[in-house]
Amino acid sequence: MATVTLHELLQPQVILDLISRTKPGQGKLGRWLGFQPNRFDKDTVSLSGPATVNGQTRYVRYNIFNATRVSAGGRAPATGPSVLPQNPMATVPVTCARFHSKIPLNYELLGNLSPMIGPNSQIDSMGQGYVRQQSTNLARVFAYNVELMSAGMLRGQFYMAQQGDNWNPTLTAPGGTTPTITVDFKIPAANKNQLNMLGTGNIITIPWNNTSAPILTNLDQIKAAFAQIHGYPLKHVWINSTMRMNILNNTQVRNVGGSANTSFAEYERVPEKGMDGADMGNEYTMVLRADPTITWHICDDTVATGGNLIDPSYSTSTASLEKLIPDDMAIFSTEPSPDIAKMFLGGEPVVENPGQPATIRSGYYFWHEYRTQPSVVELIALLNALPCLYNPLVIAPATVTGF
Repeated sequence: MATVTLHELLQPQVILDLISRTKPGQGKLGRWLGFQPNRFDKDTVSLSGPATVNGQTRYVRYNIFNATRVSAGGRAPATGPSVLPQNPMATVPVTCARFHSKIPLNYELLGNLSPMIGPNSQIDSMGQGYVRQQSTNLARVFAYNVELMSAGMLRGQFYMAQQGDNWNPTLTAPGGTTPTITVDFKIPAANKNQLNMLGTGNIITIPWNNTSAPILTNLDQIKAAFAQIHGYPLKHVWINSTMRMNILNNTQVRNVGGSANTSFAEYERVPEKGMDGADMGNEYTMVLRADPTITWHICDDTVATGGNLIDPSYSTSTASLEKLIPDDMAIFSTEPSPDIAKMFLGGEPVVENPGQPATIRSGYYFWHEYRTQPSVVELIALLNALPCLYNPLVIAPATVTGF
């Protein structure tokens, strides 16, 4: 038995603060698309965002009835009308991805905790501070699901890989024989890779990490292709910081913008607001002098997929970090709106505690369930959701380096 001094045995201690060594996710992509929640409906007990729609089931469909750009044909005098074919209609079925998790907390543990901040000689009644922190953590985990699905929609697909009873979402296709569900948003193959958008050859023929790449020429070609394919203008490009330096160092960008000037006309911090109006993080955007019609969004956010990421040093992690925007990708898009894409928040019956009737809850839903023998409170979260990309033509996730 080690010998301790009276001072060491009775030394008073005060817990100064509760800190996190990793920053919570900012949800840039989901907020830009209007998928992240920003309001609460107390009547339906549901969260929603600017481009979300709530339903009572996880199955839904939407119909497509395209506008036309065909001009009517002329007719000679004293002749009847020409016959136009009916404008075709299509339907798209959607099945929500389902995420369901819980954190069990034993009251024997909770009843003997000190406050997370303050004198450790006090007792945190029923571990209320600890329960609150764990509830916040659970909510962040589920918010990451929306961000991952948003990134998957912009990239064209994401995957659900089976691991026991779990189906873990990931942005890269699992290897080997892992059972996998591919969630494909039907972005045309011509809108991917090097962008053979008009069937006349690739637009991206020189990698953008080559300073001689005709980046501005490529942008004009993509604008023209957007006009021909669907008519919506090219307005935004999502890249990460690695690609940003390729853009700024490009010879054509520098020459057209003026070699005596900086390559960019604007490079600014755009504050993001949470539901309570607080600043939740930063998004950095850039506008080039050579082409001020396009906003470049720089996103270096990552998501941990494929397991649990507990140790901040990642040394004992079973998960892997994935960049939402890969180093070799530039995602071209028109202005986001509910006419382009929505997040469908599906529902299912929920029984919050034994003996209670089931109630339909849609989208995000969080509740506590109490157990006896031993006394346990379970923090439970449920999310039925899937982005619906109404117009997959307006997004072009291009591979602009490494080919």
